[in-house]
Amino acid sequence: MRIQRGLAGDLPSILAAERACFSEEAAFSAEVLTFFLEEGLTFVAEDGGLAGFVMGFAAGDLGKVATLDVIPGRRGEGLAQSLMEVLEAELASRGVEAVTLEVAVDNRGAIALYEKLGYREASLLEGYYGTGSDAILMAKLLEQEGRLLQTTKYIDIQNDSP
Repeated sequence: MRIQRGLAGDLPSILAAERACFSEEAAFSAEVLTFFLEEGLTFVAEDGGLAGFVMGFAAGDLGKVATLDVIPGRRGEGLAQSLMEVLEAELASRGVEAVTLEVAVDNRGAIALYEKLGYREASLLEGYYGTGSDAILMAKLLEQEGRLLQTTKYIDIQNDSP
């Protein structure tokens, strides 16, 4: 598995993954994903096809995770954590000190992952998804043990599964 920067040519696969991961009303549109890809930071996990991606932004010392998707058949392989770590490292290399994200209150798996990565609940966002579904705003300081995370352009994930 290889994680590398997303390119414009990845858009069809990114759009397909977004639709596989979220309901039609919750999924980002092609236009929004194009904007994220062109203006933000995108990393894709691939091994013959797109298995997942993460998109985020840096604005001064603040960072934002816009979306994290791992296609259903590839969950449980550690891809989400690896994608988040690569994005955080890139954000840190750009001077970002704190990162925020939103997650649905009922997405226990994602909340557990974010907590494992050091994110903490900052507030409840009532009706955030517009469907009566609330979100949790989570935040993390990227400084750990007096040092910022180191950046990489890509990482190789060792997959022990057959």
